[in-house]
Amino acid sequence: MTSGKTDVALVGRDSVLHKLKSERDGRRGVLIVGPAGSGKTALAEALAESASGFYVLKLHGTQVSRKTPYGAMARWLSQLPDAGQLHPVQVLQEVQRFLQLQAGKAPLLVVVDDADQLDAPSALVLSQLVRGGNATVIATARDVLNAEPEILELWSHGYLQRTDLEPLPPSGVRALMQHVLGRPVSEPAGTAMWIQTRGNPHHTILMTKDQVKAKRLVLSDGVWVMARSYVHTGSIAELFSAEVARLRPEQLRAVEILAFTKSLPVPLMLELSAPETLDSLQESGVVELTTGRTPMMRLNDPLLATVVSENVPLGRSHQLWQQVTPHIKREVELDPATVTAYVSWSLACEGPPHPDLVLRAAKLANGMGRPCAALLYAQSVAGDGPHQDLLIEEVRALNALGENQRALSILRQSEEGFRATRWERWTELMLLKAVLLRSLPKEGNAQEVLDGLRPPPGTGYPAEREAALTLVQAEVWMAGGDYHAAVEPLLGIRDRRDTPERFRALSTAMAAESLAMTGRAEEAVELIEQSWELLQAPMEAADQSTLVTRVFYAFYAAGELDRASGFVQALSDGIPESYRGTAGELAKGFIHAAAGENDAALDVLVPGLCQLRFRDPADLLPLAAALVSYVYAQRGDAVQAAAYLDLAPRFRHKPSWHVEKISEYFRTIAQESGAAPQRLTQMAEEANQRGNTSFALACLEAAVSQGDQRAAAELAGVAGAASGRWAEALKAYGQGVADGDPRLLLEAAQGAAALGNHRLAYLAAQLVRKQGGATPAPSVLRSAAGVENNAYRKLRREHSLERMLEGLSDFEARLVHLARGFQTRTEIAGELNLSARTVDWHLGKLFEKLRVSGRSELREILG
Repeated sequence: MTSGKTDVALVGRDSVLHKLKSERDGRRGVLIVGPAGSGKTALAEALAESASGFYVLKLHGTQVSRKTPYGAMARWLSQLPDAGQLHPVQVLQEVQRFLQLQAGKAPLLVVVDDADQLDAPSALVLSQLVRGGNATVIATARDVLNAEPEILELWSHGYLQRTDLEPLPPSGVRALMQHVLGRPVSEPAGTAMWIQTRGNPHHTILMTKDQVKAKRLVLSDGVWVMARSYVHTGSIAELFSAEVARLRPEQLRAVEILAFTKSLPVPLMLELSAPETLDSLQESGVVELTTGRTPMMRLNDPLLATVVSENVPLGRSHQLWQQVTPHIKREVELDPATVTAYVSWSLACEGPPHPDLVLRAAKLANGMGRPCAALLYAQSVAGDGPHQDLLIEEVRALNALGENQRALSILRQSEEGFRATRWERWTELMLLKAVLLRSLPKEGNAQEVLDGLRPPPGTGYPAEREAALTLVQAEVWMAGGDYHAAVEPLLGIRDRRDTPERFRALSTAMAAESLAMTGRAEEAVELIEQSWELLQAPMEAADQSTLVTRVFYAFYAAGELDRASGFVQALSDGIPESYRGTAGELAKGFIHAAAGENDAALDVLVPGLCQLRFRDPADLLPLAAALVSYVYAQRGDAVQAAAYLDLAPRFRHKPSWHVEKISEYFRTIAQESGAAPQRLTQMAEEANQRGNTSFALACLEAAVSQGDQRAAAELAGVAGAASGRWAEALKAYGQGVADGDPRLLLEAAQGAAALGNHRLAYLAAQLVRKQGGATPAPSVLRSAAGVENNAYRKLRREHSLERMLEGLSDFEARLVHLARGFQTRTEIAGELNLSARTVDWHLGKLFEKLRVSGRSELREILG
């Protein structure tokens, strides 16, 4: 593991540190504000350590020193004669004289940790030093409003520039974990950590080390992956134990109750604890109130709640549960988190709550994307009647966990009982059955199940049930590769205003994917753009994950790689949480691979694949292995490509048509066989017969790029019948290759570059000068060279201009510096004591080495 506490704590704070250094160097004071563990002290120490030319002195406010006048400055005053007998004005004068003597001619930098804990006299002295221009101050504080008025005025009057430290985003937490562990960390491991620590750097560092010790984080092929759910023992427990130890017994009891229940209505908490106890906890910031119809009370730090609940002895836990349960049974206004937390607590105490509450908890857990918890709840109650509904939640949970065979078996055991007594719930169960049979075709026919749910002629279902049936039907069609059939029914749901928003949003995303797959890319992108607000509709985790996956596939099938990349990146540090983790990780790698960004692709695909070996509920491992194999083949590493092909497992369940075909597509190219172009054209023909134009175009483009010129005319023809920017670029590419037309090839290269497809942009631009057709005009050659060079720099990190500049000699580096300026070549020659002709020769060699077309392109890239 990496050492260096300060360096570790600064991970993810580069921009903040840069800003604060600028303030410091401009002799402007700064006030860094943030909660405990946010990295305030680390930033202040980094500013002190890098303060070249300053004389640095440090102060530290504490609760103890605040009780004594000049307590924070005791070390300074101890060096003054008769300090205890001095008048406050004299103290200030003597301190100034002492500090000036210490600093000499260097400017003085005073670093104050926990400035909100300074005593009043020390704060006054510090204020006068700043106001008099005798010192620059870097101060940290948890709660500015708790500071002495002099500190507050320094901020409010502009002497200290305030910087509030925000929590690290999920990507920042993952980067911090990687810094601590010294190896890559899978995205699910980082996401799970962020959910626990909410971006607190100190908590993240402690939790990361604890998980390694507990073997919850394990190394898999050089990648740290999450083997099991995280524990909350060890260092993190010790940290919070110190905080909890300061609580009085009645405060501790209230904290423990809220830790187990997550939150409770204020009236209920007043039944369990004295008002003065709750007031003191609120004043100290341990608990907070939430607004709403019923005010709720909860612990301010969710991690504190988890740590406390996991470390309370079982006997004590059971005792508290017995005290709380009578109140919970009477209570109906409970937050979703409270319902699931209370049911979990009850089961741990072997005191099952009422089945209605268990059913609600199971539904909530499935809705929040916590199928393991939902399964635990659903299996805790046995019975008939209304509690049969728990079976639906059990089947949903098993499906989410990838246990489709087991889910179908349980469903079949009870479906007749539902049909006889619960027709409405039976239809819901049959929709689940159709989804399961779609992935298990040997067990039955999904379409027959759906046909059996259709209402008799002349009758109909309510809008919501009709929408649910249509969505499952569309899913079955799309999974079978019949995208054409799905378009109109899905658009019909989207346009029905009497249908719940979540159904309309899902139908929009599915319709966009179907349009893009069938060659109607322009309509697909327009549909997404017009429906963007609708696509933000709140919905359960599983639906949300489905929606963003469909939108991603729509962008990808439309060839809009830049838009797909931006969409996935926006999800990485935003919502929904359900799409973070391996699915999002593979999506990023998918785009990098398609774009030709091979190093970036491996950075995310390899950790994702390692994580999938531990847990793969969505059956993504075969696709991940095919992608990794393809990327290694593109890099020219046939050994690694073959290794991942050999290790790739089969799909556990029947995959959707698109996932199956794109997996085969990447495997076919990765094999680098002479038969690959022929197989690709066969796959294109099969896809085209189904009307799945997008996949046909991908296969034909790959065949042409692998040297099959016979496929070029067919590519142009298929692309000509499709819409969208990608189809236009491929039409030009196919026709340009078939006719040897450099202008069309340039058009294709520029079109691919605009879409973010650097691989095709590079190949098409190369062909402008390599194709054996008409001789390109100089302007075409120059433009093609620019596209080719720009694409080349994006294909590998070692191709980047920054990397190539690092390998230049001193003379070459100087020549680059001069060439990026606006001097004439004659002026450059004079400065280098060379002839203009010699300078031209060196520049030509240098431009060739750096893959730039000339001085203007060099200037544009370097800025």
